[in-house]
Amino acid sequence: MATSIKILSAVAAAGYYAVQASRAKAYEWGMLKSRQAPVPVISVGNLLMGGSGKTPFVIRLAELLSGRGRKPAVVSRGYRGTNRAPYLVVGDRKSAEPLVPPSVSGDEPYLIARSLPNVPVLVGAKRIHPVLAAGREFECDVVILDDGFQHLPLRRDADIVLLTGREDRMFPLGGLREPFSALARADVVARVGPAAEVPPEAVRYLRDVPVFRCRHVPVALENAQTTRQPEELAGRDVVLVSGIANPDRFGRTAERLGWQVREHVAFPDHHVPTDRELERILSEAVEAEVVVTEKDWVKLPERFRLSGRISSLRIAMVIEREDELLEVLDELVTGVRAKLGAVYPMSRSR
Repeated sequence: MATSIKILSAVAAAGYYAVQASRAKAYEWGMLKSRQAPVPVISVGNLLMGGSGKTPFVIRLAELLSGRGRKPAVVSRGYRGTNRAPYLVVGDRKSAEPLVPPSVSGDEPYLIARSLPNVPVLVGAKRIHPVLAAGREFECDVVILDDGFQHLPLRRDADIVLLTGREDRMFPLGGLREPFSALARADVVARVGPAAEVPPEAVRYLRDVPVFRCRHVPVALENAQTTRQPEELAGRDVVLVSGIANPDRFGRTAERLGWQVREHVAFPDHHVPTDRELERILSEAVEAEVVVTEKDWVKLPERFRLSGRISSLRIAMVIEREDELLEVLDELVTGVRAKLGAVYPMSRSR
């Protein structure tokens, strides 16, 4: 039985590989059409099906571009959100809070909008619509495309690919949604985590591609009443609750902080916990702190957020050689725009 399952998985993985590789070639050869946006587009993506740290990377990149005098917008698909309009404005650069709940926008765009109140955030299944709206309605001069590496109908000026070292085999044998050969489209690689290395299978596709290292840093433990340093829970009993693609990373972060993890309730990615699930967790977490990820915090019902019984661990992304990264992106974008007859010096100061 186990052998039969392995054979079926191998066949499915081979088929998935063929479909994804053929699709990419169809766009490369012009058999499938892609559109060039009037505003420069920088994509942040990965090869894995989830859990590479794209959201904090997008947030940090938007902060860096804003600090250089740019007017960035963030565009996302809005995965698991109920929006069906061509585009939806989640953050409008004026409001202190997102304009719609995470059930409508998707949890990740909501978190991005909450973290970047001065940056427009838009969602739409066909990314060209929110990209055009970002330029038209907000006069943005660069768009960061969240999780856009596989969205080939929209051309990008620069593709940043995050690698975690967990890249293995094609789905369903592993977690890859594209083969390693897709990295030939990458312009920049960011290695996420202190131990992340470029997989040996990927090296030959990344010749002359600049590689940067970045890492997640816990910066605060927050709830409706208090903001504390994460280290304040060192040595104390903690119950972790997460609904993310890579819950192990959350667990490792807690261990590095010295927390005594009594239990880790790991729901599937994007899971919205029910009142009953949360009540059970709180009733069993006697004399233990309950901590969730930022992504899960925004999905909690208000009464649980206000209770003071649950806290959120806020994570920031630290990118090494940030100035060099911006210079690389500047060269990529200005090169693309020059071919289109436009001038676009991204690295200008305020």
